[in-house]
Amino acid sequence: MEALKDIFIDKLGMEMNQFERFSSLLKTKTFKKKEYLIQEGSVCEFIGFVTSGKLRSYIQNDGVEFNNDFYLQNSIVTAYTSYLTQNPTNCNIEALADTEIAFITYKQFNALIEEDVHFLKLAKYISDIFFIRKCKRETSFLKNSAAERLEMLCKTYPGIEQQISQYHIASYLGIKPESLSRIKLLTYINK
Repeated sequence: MEALKDIFIDKLGMEMNQFERFSSLLKTKTFKKKEYLIQEGSVCEFIGFVTSGKLRSYIQNDGVEFNNDFYLQNSIVTAYTSYLTQNPTNCNIEALADTEIAFITYKQFNALIEEDVHFLKLAKYISDIFFIRKCKRETSFLKNSAAERLEMLCKTYPGIEQQISQYHIASYLGIKPESLSRIKLLTYINK
């Protein structure tokens, strides 16, 4: 919870009592590897903070899975469009290892904002994170090669190659695992 406290105090300039109020509402839940945090068709009613473990978000089309995000330790995790609209999500969020999250419900977070408008800073911070990541990813598919997308992924998530399987990284990059192996080999040779 130190990382979450840092967000409140250092990044957002909020007070310790606001962090404590928020923390008092958090519940924790553990997920086994391959267990779902949320599945397509359900409504996302939480914002979570990954205290340990790792997850992936993916969409499925014609039986094929396409990874669209990863959530590592100290990440914020949610199906954000569903959370905001309170409509069913089109994504799945699955644990890639035993994972623990601390979460707050949609109703609790909105009640906090009603109680103290300073919590809008946190809501904006969360919104900005998801918006910026989405824009960067979309732009990278339009402008960058697969090798450049891999480099950006590694900068965004330091150490991801040691935590996430090649198969899932390739899916996130929009390439086949064999292509990822070739890109990594060429990058190694060219260094």
